[in-house]
Amino acid sequence: HGESNGKSGRDGLSDCRLMDLKNGTELVLTYEDKDEDWMLVGDVPWRMFTDSCRRLRIMKGSDAVGLAPRATDKSKNRN
Repeated sequence: HGESNGKSGRDGLSDCRLMDLKNGTELVLTYEDKDEDWMLVGDVPWRMFTDSCRRLRIMKGSDAVGLAPRATDKSKNRN
């Protein structure tokens, strides 16, 4: 489990969508990085995630709108 090839996908948490069946609400797993930005889990390579993750949060999918583009931009800027 400790090793990773740095790719997002099945080695990471790329499809972190959950469903609250009681309320019919889609939930997503997000994390706060070292810069105190909230990003979607799975948008960056595993190594970058483990180096920068400070805390996790489960959010309603509707509340997480706008997180993915920032996460993608941040990943590109660090490569």
